[in-house]
Amino acid sequence: MCMDRRWYHDIGVLPTPLISVMDCVSCIRELTEDDTILIHQTMMADEEAIQELNSEMTILNSVLERLRLQRDKHQENILRIFEICAKSGWTRAPVVVSQVCLAWRKAAAFPCVWSHLFLDLRSGNSTGKVGFWLSKVQHAPLHITLDIPLESPSLDEVLGLLIPRSKQWRTLIVKSVDSTTMNYVLRRCDFPLPDLRQLNVITEMEGSQGDPVNMSSLQDAPRLSRLLIEQPNLPQWSDFMGVTKLHVVLSSSTLFIPSINATDWIEMLQALPELRDLTLELSKPGTRAYNNTQRTVDLPHLESLTLYVSPEVNGILSTMRAPALRRLHLRCSSDPLARPHMPSGAHLCRFLESSPCVQLLELYDVDVERTDFVRCFELLPKLEELRLHDSDIADEQLRLLHGDNGHCPNLARLDFRWCNYLTGSALVNLTQSRLPQDESEDRLSPTMPQTRRINEVAVINCLHVKEQDVLDLAEMTLCRLLMRSDEDHCYRRGCCNNERYRQRLRLRHHSKLPKRVIL
Repeated sequence: MCMDRRWYHDIGVLPTPLISVMDCVSCIRELTEDDTILIHQTMMADEEAIQELNSEMTILNSVLERLRLQRDKHQENILRIFEICAKSGWTRAPVVVSQVCLAWRKAAAFPCVWSHLFLDLRSGNSTGKVGFWLSKVQHAPLHITLDIPLESPSLDEVLGLLIPRSKQWRTLIVKSVDSTTMNYVLRRCDFPLPDLRQLNVITEMEGSQGDPVNMSSLQDAPRLSRLLIEQPNLPQWSDFMGVTKLHVVLSSSTLFIPSINATDWIEMLQALPELRDLTLELSKPGTRAYNNTQRTVDLPHLESLTLYVSPEVNGILSTMRAPALRRLHLRCSSDPLARPHMPSGAHLCRFLESSPCVQLLELYDVDVERTDFVRCFELLPKLEELRLHDSDIADEQLRLLHGDNGHCPNLARLDFRWCNYLTGSALVNLTQSRLPQDESEDRLSPTMPQTRRINEVAVINCLHVKEQDVLDLAEMTLCRLLMRSDEDHCYRRGCCNNERYRQRLRLRHHSKLPKRVIL
C-alpha cells in the first residue's frame, strides 16, 4: 500500500526540519521504508545547508582577514612615512602629524614614530622637550642628535635625562663647536651602550688647549659598526673591533689648515681590523700638506674605498694594502688640474698591484698619465665598471680593451663625462668589438677566453661624441645621457645637468629615438 505523503512538506521546494518529520512519522504508525528514505533525504538536505553556511562563513572570514590586513598595511605605511619624515630632519614631524586627523593621531601614538630626537641646545626649554619625547618613545630605539653651542647651561640636565635610557640608544650624533665640549660629552658616556650601532662626532675646531677628540671612553659598545668623524685632525683611538664603516671628514678653517700625517692614518686604521667601507674627505676645497711614510697597513676585509681629497693626499694610497677591495672611488676636492697629476697615477698603480679584485674604478677629476691608464687596465682583470670624469683618456687607451684579447674582459659598464680627447667612434668600436660573435663564423677557438659584452655606456658632455655616435651605440647597448640618480656625485655639484641637450635630442628625433637611449 502506497504511503500518503500529504503529511509532509515538499522537500524539493522547502526542506522540512528533521525533527518535524520524525514527530509526524512517529505519531501515525511504525516506520516504513518510505519513511526511512524521507528522513534520509531530509538529513542530506540539512547537511548540504550546513556545508553551504560553512562555505559562506569561510568566505566572510577571508574577506574580514583581507580587510584587517589592508587596514594593518595602511597603518604600517603611515607609520613608515612618519618615521621617514622624522629621520629626514623634520624635527617636529610627530607633533605636527598627530594634529591632522584621528587616524594620524592613532598612528603617531606608536613609540617608533618618536624614535628620532633632535636637540638644538641653543633653543629654550631643551629639558622639557627631552622629557616629553622620552615619555612618548617609551622602550623604542632612540636615535639622538645633540647640537651643542659654546655655552650651553642645560647640557648637564639634558644628559641627565638621556643617560638612564642608554640601553635604547641606537644612533648618537653629537655636534659641538670645539673639542673641549665634545670630550666632556664623551666622558659622560663611559657606560655600556649595548645597542649603539652608529656614532657621529662632529667638531668645528680644537679647544683652547688644543686637545684632540678623545673617544677612549666609548669602548663598551659591542654593536657599534658605523663611525662618522668630522674634525680638523685624524681621530685617535685604541680599539674599535666591530667597526665596519668609517667616514672621516677633515674640517679646516681659513686661518689654520693642518697637514695629514701618514703615520696617524696608519695607527687609526690598525685599530679597525674588521673595516669594510672607508671614506676620507676634505670638507672644503683646497689642498693639504701630506707627510708620507714607508709604513703600510693591511686591510684584509676592506671592500670599498673613497678618497675625496686634493691630489697631494692621493699618496695615502701607498700606505694601504687591500686585497679584497671591490670599489675604488678617487675624487679631487680641489679645482681640477690643467694636466695629469703624475704622482697620483704612480700611487694608483702601486695600490692596484695589491688589489686585484677591484670591480668598480672611478676617477673623478683625478687625471693620470695615459701610460698609467695602460698599467691600470693590466692590473684590473676583474673590472666591471669604469667611471671617468674630466679625464684625458684617448682612443688609443680605449683600443686596449677591444675584443677577446683586450684587457679587463669583465668590463660591462662605462661612464665617461667631460672626456674631451675621446671620440664617439672609439666608443662605438669598443662596444662592437665586445659583441658576441656568431658561432657560424667560427672565429673563436674553444680555448680562447670570452669577453663580456658592454651592457651600458654613459656619455655626458664629451666634446667629440656626436648624436650619430649615440644612435649607433643604442643599436648595440643601453646608452645613457643623464646622471645615475640623486646619489650621483655630480648631482649635488650640478656639473653634468645636460637637460637642454637631451631636450633637443628628443625634439629632433621624436618617436624615432631608439628605446635604448636613456634620457
